[in-house]
Amino acid sequence: MCGSVSAIALEDRERELWPTVRELLRKPGRMMALMRGALGDTEVAAVAAVQPQGTVEPLAILATTHEIADEIRLCGEANLDKIPPIGVQPAKIGDYDVEVLVGEGPDGRRRPLAVLVNPWLEQYLLIFARTLWRRY
Repeated sequence: MCGSVSAIALEDRERELWPTVRELLRKPGRMMALMRGALGDTEVAAVAAVQPQGTVEPLAILATTHEIADEIRLCGEANLDKIPPIGVQPAKIGDYDVEVLVGEGPDGRRRPLAVLVNPWLEQYLLIFARTLWRRY
């Protein structure tokens, strides 16, 4: 998704978050993309930066599905009100350390908006993509 009108197959919450997340994660000289796909058995929205030559760099997975949101444990969650309204916060998913983009949810409370891609998540995405490529 590159503009406000090309939002095929995205959930309403993903459309709402896109302008904010796009600007916070923007990579100069690259087109920003939001695409829907599968991560294991869960449909997710992935944010990516695309170079003019077509190389795609995954940047984040939106925390819009309960399968993703329920796994995030913010570090220092009791101090969530003390961080800026929008910012990066350390967290855990299982035993893995991650960084999440935290912002205001529809209820006005701060919550995780997206999980930033790190080396272990990028490796998982590559393995999953290769498995799909071989299958189809």
